[in-house]
Parts: sequence; C-alpha cells; structure tokens
Amino acid sequence: MRRFAFKLEKVLELRRYHEREWELRLAEITGRVLDVEREISAWTGRRQATGGTRIPSGRVDMGALHSREDFLILVDDRVRILRNRLVALNAERAKVRERYLEVSKRRKALSRLKERRGDDYYRESLHDEHRVLDEIAGSMASRRALESEDDDV
Repeated sequence: MRRFAFKLEKVLELRRYHEREWELRLAEITGRVLDVEREISAWTGRRQATGGTRIPSGRVDMGALHSREDFLILVDDRVRILRNRLVALNAERAKVRERYLEVSKRRKALSRLKERRGDDYYRESLHDEHRVLDEIAGSMASRRALESEDDDV
C-alpha cells in the first residue's frame, strides 16, 4: 500500500512554523509579565519590612526617619511604575495570545483536513485491496472449477 501524501504539506509546515513563532512570542511576553510581578512582590516585601519597623522611644534620629520615609516613597513610586508596566504588558500579552490562537486555529484546521484526507485515503486503499483480493479469489475459484471439469471429462 502506498503512503498517503498530503498535497498541502508545505502549507501545513509553514503554519506550524508560524504557530511556533507566536507561541515563542507569547512565552517571552509571559516571562516578562512574571518578572514584573516578581519585582512588584519583592518591592512590596521591602516596603512591609521597612514600614513595619518601630521607632524606638526616647531619642529619635530625624535624618534616619526622613530617609526611611523617602525610601518608602521611592518604593511606592517604583511599585506604581511597575504596576503601570504590568498593565501594558498584560494588554500586549492579550494581543499576542489572540494572534497565537488565530494562527493555531488555522493550523489545526489544516491538520484536521490532513487527518480526514489520510483516513479517507487509507479507507479507500483498504477497500481497493479487498476488491483485488476478492477478484483473485474469484479467478482462482473459477480456475479450479474449470480444472475439475477438465478432469471429469
């Protein structure tokens, strides 16, 4: 039995390539989102650690207190900037994900077509093979019948 050859195999390979390309873009942007989320988490932890320090009673160093407040403001600004970046990255990730799903859908449609055509091809080949075997069996039976008639005469 001959092997099935899909005529659109090159198109399917190209679609697989594009799908993989968008998958890598999606993975890259997701990695950047996770990095920003980790950085936000780290800065939030630093703020909690610094904000949770108690001011000792008695003599207070105002310079240290102002430095602490400046640091907390800096941390808050940094977290705000990171959250804005996170919103932008999530929007970009949504666009990339949508494009990836579109490309994936096109590839899957062609893959399903290949499967259907392959199944049809093999089903038809099996049917043809059965028909040939039936013809061979029929011709052998008629040959035997003719040979038995020749022996009877």
